[in-house]
Formats: sequence, structure tokens, C-alpha cells
Amino acid sequence: MTIEWDEPANGWSAPKLSKWLEATIDDASQLFYSKPAMAMGEGGTIPFMAMLGEQFPSAQFVITGVLGPNSNAHGPNEFLHLPFAKKLSACVAYILNQYPS
Repeated sequence: MTIEWDEPANGWSAPKLSKWLEATIDDASQLFYSKPAMAMGEGGTIPFMAMLGEQFPSAQFVITGVLGPNSNAHGPNEFLHLPFAKKLSACVAYILNQYPS
């Protein structure tokens, strides 16, 4: 067995969500999925997010994916669950529309 290591990257810790964003995310989830929003931290890293966090330290971020039922991410027969993806797109549009002006 041979192990080749990739160069490690710095992690990124998302800032706490503002009250309006937290409430709006939950509203969008209830509106389009009829369920409360859920959050999950997984301990990985997205180098692009670390760069954005450094560049825009007071920005709020909504990082999401389109893994729906049985999408089998990064495995054989990976696919995009279109009904789930459409609802997620609607949630993002709703959140952007609710941004306080």
C-alpha cells in the first residue's frame, strides 16, 4: 500500500447567523419543504469559503447543496434529484428577496 498525502488546507468556521437570516432560512424551508431548516457542520474545508470569509469578515453565508433522496453523492450512479433541487433554488431566491434593505 502506498499513501500519498495532499497538502492540508486551513479550515473555515462559519460565523453565527444573524437573526433575520436564521429566521428567513427557516421560513423558506417551511414554505418550500414544509419542514424546519436544519444545519450540519462536518469538519471538512472549503478553501474558497475561507478566502471569502477573510475578504468579507462581516458577510453572512448560506452554504448548501442539492443532495436529495437517494442521490448517492460521489458514488456510482450519482444523480441530481430535480424536485429537491427546484425547491432548494426557490429557497435561495426567497432568502435573497427577503434581504433587509
